[in-house]
Amino acid sequence: MLCMQMQMQPACRYAGPCSTSGTSSAGALSAGGRINRAARRSGAHPRRLQRMSPCSSEGNAEGSSTSSGTMPPSAWTREELESLNEEVEQNRDAELGELWRSDFAQDLDGLYDYVGAATAEWQQVVHDLYRLPQNEWQNSGVLEAAHKFPPAMANEMLGMGTWRLKGDVNPCIEFLVQRLEGTWREMCPDDLNIYPRKKWKGKYDICDSMDPNRELDGMSYADVPSPKKGEEGYPRLLLENRIYCSRVFRKLHVEVGHRQDGLQVLHAVLYPRYAYDVPILAMDLVVINGNVTLAIIDACPVRKNMQLPAHYLQTMQELQEKFLTDAVKQRRIPEWGTNIFSPACVCIQPQTPAELAGFLQYAVALHRAHMLLCLRVEPVQPTTPRNIARRTELLEGHKRFIDNQLANKKTTRVLEAAFNVEWATEYMRSIMFDFEPDDEPKWVDASMGKLYDYFDYYPELGIWPQQIKELEDGIALRRASETLDALVAGETVRQDKIVWSLQNLFERDPGFQAHCLLVLPEAADLDDVKKVGPFLASRLEELGLGEQQASWVE
Repeated sequence: MLCMQMQMQPACRYAGPCSTSGTSSAGALSAGGRINRAARRSGAHPRRLQRMSPCSSEGNAEGSSTSSGTMPPSAWTREELESLNEEVEQNRDAELGELWRSDFAQDLDGLYDYVGAATAEWQQVVHDLYRLPQNEWQNSGVLEAAHKFPPAMANEMLGMGTWRLKGDVNPCIEFLVQRLEGTWREMCPDDLNIYPRKKWKGKYDICDSMDPNRELDGMSYADVPSPKKGEEGYPRLLLENRIYCSRVFRKLHVEVGHRQDGLQVLHAVLYPRYAYDVPILAMDLVVINGNVTLAIIDACPVRKNMQLPAHYLQTMQELQEKFLTDAVKQRRIPEWGTNIFSPACVCIQPQTPAELAGFLQYAVALHRAHMLLCLRVEPVQPTTPRNIARRTELLEGHKRFIDNQLANKKTTRVLEAAFNVEWATEYMRSIMFDFEPDDEPKWVDASMGKLYDYFDYYPELGIWPQQIKELEDGIALRRASETLDALVAGETVRQDKIVWSLQNLFERDPGFQAHCLLVLPEAADLDDVKKVGPFLASRLEELGLGEQQASWVE
């Protein structure tokens, strides 16, 4: 019946194979088949594609009573638009996830063994070096490669570097600090910045319960002896922080705590900037008297539905199957944690060395995969109402994470006992769990420095290098003019400064150059423009300028 109605319609004003004029039922089915095939390729629902086509069979059947014989597309309902938007976002997520997972899906071990792989690669370079005759080392480039440690290998050798608590904390904590901080340096070579110093340096980089007001300028950890058990100030608590930011992360925070009675803590949170649809990666390790009593890591969702992207959840599950091979018993998650943690959260008390090693491997691998993802993501731009709503949703997700973390009274009580209530509150809200969407830290793109080096060697100038060159020209011209003004005023000026000034004026000031060539046309015959400065200086000397002032000082 539908096909008969379609055949009775006047010719469709839309050209193309979907025209209904003279269309048989087989033709209608053929057009429908094309729509369905297009739907399968695009991932959209066939009915939606038909709604989008003004000459669809459904539209023409309904529009048989119109004067023109055609029916304009019916309006989308709110539910359909929302559903379509969800599909678009899911497709975007899937595309990003596929691209991200291509970095490691075939080598999950590499997310943990990357240091060993880098070391083996460097050792092979050294091996190749010794296989060559010594006179070929320089030309082959192998010698230069052997002198450069791969970043992952260098970070492993550096360890905790200049941390004051280096050597005083559990090896598991040292290991995680080295891998976290080392990966940040390795994978953010151009945009890793120190977090704004005014917010933490000089006050929270090292915190000592024996000197909470930093009267000893942060040196109390070395100058003030620890109290004995039973004395005032026992148990002493030392906290040390490293905080960075980057293009994607508003805060990369790692904290190490060491208490005199055997409590040690590693706390790390990777806060993405508020406009990035990226989970908040958080981990904690608690050690008491040398034993790890709590090990927790999770990518906390920031979306309203508390769901992680499918590709992210899949990666977490695969890494857990890879590294957490034994049946690890999960610890009970407190109520405040259930409001922010994902279903894939790992929260355990390792019972064996194998369980502990598996957790450390999983934490390192998930962290590195997370960093690889953040190399690919872009911020949600507030260009559409939908994107504005998404940014609001992400902001609410960050607020949810912060509020629930602040509800953890165990951390608060430890800080209050060691310092005081006011200090603990400020530290928790400004260092550990801050929420300041109007005060995101700025970051500097260090790759601009590389561009500057590049344009030193290659003359094709872009906008930014051109501005730098104009600035340099202005400074050089000012210095040259000041030098010659001093000479004319009768001051003593060194000969090399006069030569430099004349040379720079000739090269950088078109008016000065034109006047010189008009008065001294022979300057144009010099075989090298760099000889113009000495030539002009010699002519000044011949003219006697500066003789009476004894200006030619060698």
